Amino acid sequence: MGVLNVSPESFYKDSVAIDEDSIQQAVGRFEREGADIIDIGGASTAPRNIYGAPEVSASEELRRVTEAIAIITTMTKIPLSIDTVSSVVAKKALDLGASVINDVSGLRADSKMAKLVADRAVPVILMANCGGPCVSYQASIDSLRNSLSIALETGIESSMTLVDPGIGFGKQPEVDYEILHNLHAFTALHRPVLVGVSRKAFIGNKLGQPDPSDRLLGSIAATSVAVYNGASVIRTHDVKETRIAVVIGEAIRGNARERRRDQMEDSQ
Repeated sequence: MGVLNVSPESFYKDSVAIDEDSIQQAVGRFEREGADIIDIGGASTAPRNIYGAPEVSASEELRRVTEAIAIITTMTKIPLSIDTVSSVVAKKALDLGASVINDVSGLRADSKMAKLVADRAVPVILMANCGGPCVSYQASIDSLRNSLSIALETGIESSMTLVDPGIGFGKQPEVDYEILHNLHAFTALHRPVLVGVSRKAFIGNKLGQPDPSDRLLGSIAATSVAVYNGASVIRTHDVKETRIAVVIGEAIRGNARERRRDQMEDSQ
């Protein structure tokens, strides 16, 4: 999943595209590098206590997203995801051609979002949201269970949901590493797991890299671990490099499965 931010306040400035030319360049790069889906965000969700991103009005978010999708749909058939907590923005994006909703509130911020997802029968990504930073991986799991319950109670088919443990978003770095280490526990929810580690603060904290532009190698390392531990989708600013990390993570995971199967057969 390639990240396309049409929000100038986003924490990683190289991911920002705010005019037709830069949007076209970004989409062209995603096509060349093999993105499976493009996630469009019109308002930064980066923690304000770390990056100081200002609030964005709903009307401004809607304007940004509307203009971007109108450009993108004329030049690519890559599926589009809309990264928003607003049902108004999500509905407009779906009307214009988006096919997935990425809700970092886990259906909690907008009471109309769940019904929109159910009515339109589109996939929705539910992120762990503890009403503030989740303080443990178990708290993230509990939050996702609640979001899945909201989805099911509203009539959203289980098969249309994905879960995101919510790495970053103001958590302490040790909690982010705990989530990656225990990612198998999230796969126990029996839904595909999306992971976003790309250039986030927990990487910069460990490596002494306050500038997100320096965090590519750390992001690639974390991506391989996430895939090995069960991630199905990786959200990234760097599609080309991330695909390499995914291939290696999948190879290690597959080899480990074969080894365990052989050990079980030998013990019988």
